[in-house]
Amino acid sequence: MGRSTQVGRARSGKPVAPRPRWASVTALVTTFALGFAVAFVTGSWTSGPDATQRRIAELQQDEARRDVEQVGALIELARGGRERLTPVLEAMAARTTPTVDDVRGWREVVSAEVQRYAETPSAGNGVNVARTGLRTAVEQLAAAVDGFAAAVTASPPLADELLGLAGAQRTLALRTWSVAALQLDVISIDAGKGHVHVYLPAGPDAGAIPADSAPEGSG
Repeated sequence: MGRSTQVGRARSGKPVAPRPRWASVTALVTTFALGFAVAFVTGSWTSGPDATQRRIAELQQDEARRDVEQVGALIELARGGRERLTPVLEAMAARTTPTVDDVRGWREVVSAEVQRYAETPSAGNGVNVARTGLRTAVEQLAAAVDGFAAAVTASPPLADELLGLAGAQRTLALRTWSVAALQLDVISIDAGKGHVHVYLPAGPDAGAIPADSAPEGSG
């Protein structure tokens, strides 16, 4: 009885096939992929878009602080330039022909002013525009001085022509400075420093932009 039962079980029972090796490999790969996905998602919370946005915000804040510092430095440079250049501009506007000594003194002042703009610190576009305008103005004024220097050593009628050209160059310098002064006024307000007026004395016929009526430091 026992024997027939064993035979019957042997005949009726189905052999158990061994588990294929590829199934184990597939399970391992699946587990690894799931782990990688979890690690990626977890890492995204700390180094994904949020972290990138924070870094961008930090860089923007650094640039804003840098520009505020540059605006302050440029205001002081322009104010000093206005004080140093005003006597030269007023002397150039005189109706009398300058002397060699006059022109030599103008050249010393203007050349030193040009050197003050030799370096261009890194800054935003607004600051760069203002600085470039001021630098171009003093370079034009230096060209005007060269014109006066040529005029005082020339004979009429060439001397008169050179004086006219030098005066025109002076006027262009005043116009360029006024544009830069307006830009400096705008970025000073944006930097929280209020209105700043560093315009040079130009006169009504120079075509330069006049200063507005807002009080200094307001806005």
